[in-house]
Amino acid sequence: MDCSFIIARYEEDLNWLKILKDQKVIVYNKGDKIINYDCRNVIKLKNVGRESHTYLYHIVNNYNNLSEVNIFLQGRIDDLGCMSFKNPLDYLTNINKYGYSVSRYGLLGPLHWKNNVGIELDNRYKKQWENGEISRSKIGFRRFAKNLFPNIPIFIGTSYGGCFAVKKENIRKYDVKFYEYLLQILERNKNPIEGHYMERLWCYIFTNNATLSRSVMDVMKTKIENYNLRLKY
Repeated sequence: MDCSFIIARYEEDLNWLKILKDQKVIVYNKGDKIINYDCRNVIKLKNVGRESHTYLYHIVNNYNNLSEVNIFLQGRIDDLGCMSFKNPLDYLTNINKYGYSVSRYGLLGPLHWKNNVGIELDNRYKKQWENGEISRSKIGFRRFAKNLFPNIPIFIGTSYGGCFAVKKENIRKYDVKFYEYLLQILERNKNPIEGHYMERLWCYIFTNNATLSRSVMDVMKTKIENYNLRLKY
């Protein structure tokens, strides 16, 4: 299968990519020079827009030359728990069902469309939010999504962690201008709130909510796992 692994890297150690030594790997580097991983295809980018900017940059600049399957991954995946496959090749296993593949789906409902998507309460981002490192949006998450998709429902399947695989045909359902528009939004700031919006919208963009029932089941699975984990400890 013709596939490419597109890696959004800042300062992460990329030694884990050795498992993909026989695969086509493209590293977009927004940080210092990579010294601990030998990759033939490294593209230097300005550090803006989080990983969503990196993915959009790749799509826009390779729109007519995309691989059949494109696996978009962050520079580190071992801290994402069930939201990322430990072996990146596993993204290919179920790619044919939706033309989109993730380790675990999530679900957005009425309580998840808050303007800041709750990151101001997340310990991983709270300090960055308070000191203004993360930009604010004038329209908020729901309006951002409806500007792209006026009929987007309240309940949609989602995925977290910014790691997913998508078929070329799913990407090319939209004209390149759609991705150029999003790229312009993401490149305005180093750490834009829209980067967090995009993480939650990739699944809908590429599947048109075909994963909704699977998302419900995966959310239940995650809740059961978390409950059992609490009982254990």
